[in-house]
Amino acid sequence: ELKARFPATIELAVASMLFATLVGVPAGGISAVKQYSLFDHISMVIALFGVSMPIFWLGLMMIWVGSLELGIFPPSGRLSVDIVLEPVTNFVIIDAIVRGNWTALKDALMHLAMPAVALGTIPMAIIARMTRSSILEVLRQDYIRTARAKGLAYRTVISKHALKNGLIPVVTVVGLQFGSLLGGAVLTETIFSWPGVGRLAYQAVMERDFP
Repeated sequence: ELKARFPATIELAVASMLFATLVGVPAGGISAVKQYSLFDHISMVIALFGVSMPIFWLGLMMIWVGSLELGIFPPSGRLSVDIVLEPVTNFVIIDAIVRGNWTALKDALMHLAMPAVALGTIPMAIIARMTRSSILEVLRQDYIRTARAKGLAYRTVISKHALKNGLIPVVTVVGLQFGSLLGGAVLTETIFSWPGVGRLAYQAVMERDFP
């Protein structure tokens, strides 16, 4: 059971953390560099909503807008019923690439998009706030002042010194968030009918399958 379900959970967790990191780190970094700017205020308000927003509500709203109203994304599952893909690793995206089935790859990515964004919203908000606070702390250090005093461009100081040192605690947070997602996202997997470990646990509870 776990061998069949765990690859789906890993796919969803990796996609969610990619979304959370690619959005959260730049947003937090720009907010720190442009502290108290309009972007800073807007991004931190969005991060606050991201942390406090219930995943089941966000998932339902995404299905309503993305699937029912706009008809862009499929509402559930990993692959459309009319797509035939022979499993190799049980990772649908990897299997589609190995088989050279680009139609299945596109379909799998479209199915993955909404669950990944819904599941990655809370980690994205946490990463953004952590990145902002960490880089702000680094910017106050003596070696940053020394680098500025030596005549280095502000962009160089940020990219070469502040960002590298500020991301150390962020990497720790990313690892912890990713580890928690591997346990299975019960709400997200249930709402989007994603056949992972979280949905397996939900089905076991509902069917009183205690073992």
